[in-house]
Amino acid sequence: MRRTKDNQGIWLFLGFLLLAGVAYLFTRTQIAIVDTFMFSANFIIYIGLLISWMYSVRARLLPTKARGYIVAAAILMMAELLVRFLRFRILTEIMIRRYTDYAYNIPLILIPTLFLMTCIRIHRGENNEQNGKEQLLLIPSCALLLMILTNDLHQLFYRRLIPLSEFHGIVGTYTYGPLFYVMYGWMGMTLIAGLAILIRKTYRRNIRGLACFAGVAFIWAGLSLLNWLVFTPLGMLRMYHAPEIHVFSLLGLFEVCIRNRMIPYNENYTEFFSGLGLPVLITDEALTPVYETDIPINASDAQLAAAVAAPVYLDADTRLSGMRLRPGYAFWTEDESELHRESDRLAEANELLSEENDLIAVENELKEKKAHLDAQNQVYDRIAAALYPKQKRIEELLESASPESDAFPSVLAECCVLNAYCKRKSNLMLLSEENLPKPNRELFLAMQESARFLKCCGIDAAATGEEYADFTLTQIHALYDSFETLIEAFLPYMHRMTVSLSGNGIRIAMEADQSPELPITALPVERSESDGCIFLTIQAEGGAGI
Repeated sequence: MRRTKDNQGIWLFLGFLLLAGVAYLFTRTQIAIVDTFMFSANFIIYIGLLISWMYSVRARLLPTKARGYIVAAAILMMAELLVRFLRFRILTEIMIRRYTDYAYNIPLILIPTLFLMTCIRIHRGENNEQNGKEQLLLIPSCALLLMILTNDLHQLFYRRLIPLSEFHGIVGTYTYGPLFYVMYGWMGMTLIAGLAILIRKTYRRNIRGLACFAGVAFIWAGLSLLNWLVFTPLGMLRMYHAPEIHVFSLLGLFEVCIRNRMIPYNENYTEFFSGLGLPVLITDEALTPVYETDIPINASDAQLAAAVAAPVYLDADTRLSGMRLRPGYAFWTEDESELHRESDRLAEANELLSEENDLIAVENELKEKKAHLDAQNQVYDRIAAALYPKQKRIEELLESASPESDAFPSVLAECCVLNAYCKRKSNLMLLSEENLPKPNRELFLAMQESARFLKCCGIDAAATGEEYADFTLTQIHALYDSFETLIEAFLPYMHRMTVSLSGNGIRIAMEADQSPELPITALPVERSESDGCIFLTIQAEGGAGI
């Protein structure tokens, strides 16, 4: 259904583009009102297509740097067509027309620059440490623009053949200076470099995408050559001039990037939430639900309002929490039944201790209770200290993302993965070497839960193979911490993963868009690659699998 809707959008876009070209054919009828109407219709259709495409980009893509570059390029495309319209149809004053002619080169330089910046960002990925350095390309672009806008002083772009007071860019009143060829050299270099990056990105990975890039480039080059070698020398009336050919061909390259998911994409967030298996409710300012998962939150408006200030218990085991967002509120529930069962067991143990120590003097009884509480607090302190970085990361992610934003699904998915680690890590820290069975499934169950929540991120993950191992508790902690560190490092790139226990540690096999550098882990990690897959082995010291 979604694919059909996308195809309909393409044909509708191309239909309006064809209609604009047909309208331009009727701008030379020698009937003033018809010529004006057809030219205006041509211009309005072009601007409408660019505006609608720009808003579709904002809706389809997550708020990344690449999306910002594409939207900026679309705005400059509209500016290019608008300046051209004003230059040839509206403006008459000589000096204004001259500087309008200079300003026309602003989008000509910046659009290819933004295209190359977008391609670099696509190649590196949004989380690469080199991100942002592509903006240095704006320095030579802006320097070139400054030289063009000050052409009246040095004439390195246009060399006038008439006095300055009469010059306004009419063909035959100037010759081209060296700056003109530098500008077109810069434009060609950035376009070719960007297209080369895209081809390298899709080569051997996405043949369909590579064919689309080649097709758009072929059409672009063919129309440009036809316009340059046939229509212009013969002075023939044509449907499209060079600006429209360049603008909509470059837009086609951007669209191919989007449709091949080369830029973080915002799609099917409703299915994403419904598949989480977690109760989530998003409301407006009046607490009217605007989105609710398949697992509902059965709470009154009074309970929802109170949960924003402090957590509220809907029943003995269900804790309702809420937070204010820019457009309204978000609410979620947590099942604390396991924590309560542990508390009940602790209470029973305390009662048994109290009964067994009734014959002990009051002073000794108080000392023993204090020692017990101190030991319990130390356990909780160790758990809190170990989980604080992950919980802090979850808090920062939830505070920085709005449910209305495009990035919210991916942020919530990452929170789920971190939360799974926190849950299993706390369970492991409640164990000791004495009560850890040999062999045990603790490490496999921890990896299995992490794999289950990785599916929330759109990653096909699974824990397979032997479930029992004979690792010590210290080895289990080190192995699971190393596994979590690797998962977080590869999270932005991988889309499939399997993990299993081996005799000397953990084996991970994954498919990823790229292979980043290995992070620092508690245990040594071996990496190899074969047939497009990445294989990682976390080595436990001495090995203890069965």
